[in-house]
Amino acid sequence: MPSMNYNLLRNRMADCGITQKECASRIGMSEGTLSRKLAGEYAFKQDEIMAIGEILGIEGDEIGKYFFNPKS
Repeated sequence: MPSMNYNLLRNRMADCGITQKECASRIGMSEGTLSRKLAGEYAFKQDEIMAIGEILGIEGDEIGKYFFNPKS
């Protein structure tokens, strides 16, 4: 599986004023686990993607650009 680029997701979190710690807490995940997922060490599960999308106001048709953008 190719590594994903989560820069757009990180930027969206910053734009929404939500820290990694807050986002992780709101989806029932540790900050360390979210950090590792954003670093590409672990894959996001579908329910996590949907929960983060809801928190950040990401529409269903935009999910791909935030979660499935391969690193160049």
